[in-house]
Amino acid sequence: MPLSSHSMLKEQFTAPRLRQASTQDFDEQATLLRGWNQHYAQLSAGRFSGAIVELLFDDIHLFSESTSHALLQSGKLDEDVLALGIPLHTQETGTFCGDAMSENTIHLFSGDSGFEFYSPSRLTMGGIVIRRQALQDWVGHSEPLFEVDPSAHLKTVSSKIIRQARAFLFDMFDLCRQHPALLQGPNFRHQLREATLACVADLLMNDRDGAERLAVQRRWKIVHQAQEYLQDIQDGTLNIEALCQELRVSRRTLQYCFNELVGMNPNAFLRAQRLNGARQLIKESCSVTDAATSWGFWHFGHFSQEYKKLFGELPSETLRRNGSATVS
Repeated sequence: MPLSSHSMLKEQFTAPRLRQASTQDFDEQATLLRGWNQHYAQLSAGRFSGAIVELLFDDIHLFSESTSHALLQSGKLDEDVLALGIPLHTQETGTFCGDAMSENTIHLFSGDSGFEFYSPSRLTMGGIVIRRQALQDWVGHSEPLFEVDPSAHLKTVSSKIIRQARAFLFDMFDLCRQHPALLQGPNFRHQLREATLACVADLLMNDRDGAERLAVQRRWKIVHQAQEYLQDIQDGTLNIEALCQELRVSRRTLQYCFNELVGMNPNAFLRAQRLNGARQLIKESCSVTDAATSWGFWHFGHFSQEYKKLFGELPSETLRRNGSATVS
């Protein structure tokens, strides 16, 4: 039973703000969600497009984010907030902190230890970010339901509960877009806040088998350690044997972990990361030649072809679009 009264909520919380934005740049997309300290790297080929719609309360943030291409998303939240991600539309499978998404999984972003999300193409993700204290006050301090694992992970919930959560987010955003004046009414704001807290409570009720999750976490740790190793290599060379020795795993295990959790082999992953690194330098007004060679691309024709295949534009187009006339 919520502890706060109707009248207290009406006086305490200001009208939520409805905000909508769209972009053709995945770096800009990463900055649209405030407070997430995010970085995006594009992994699938083609020109990116993304959009977001969000409602901002004093202590609750509701959003829906759409992204056109597969991304490696990383970031972290403040310690005093808990975030839930609910896939609203997807045709492919992604992995969150090493665990494969399914129809009945939600994402839990908890604590400031960070997260990694290999998000699939054509994904629309709904989200609820809430202050931990607001949630604790709502349910009461003796309720053990909300002893949430401090690390980011996926949680399996029932088909009924996740359908209800999706319907709530779809209907809520649709209503607020069509009738934004409703947000000025204190009774509507109170009902919306109560419905959000109830949705969070329902989603946190189920748990997942611990042994299965432990096995997933071990596989993800291998991928995460390999990623850190690969980030130190900018000359285009990758010695798989050296990587396997560094991680103390077999070549077969390494290949299996990458294929299962990332959807590509280590070499393909490194190539995508290097192209993203070169793109970031170009966006910082570095010449195309310098950006390519800094990330180990020595054949500029092949570099341009791979760059256009991944990002949907030539490196020179990226340079011009970011306001620089220096093209090599």
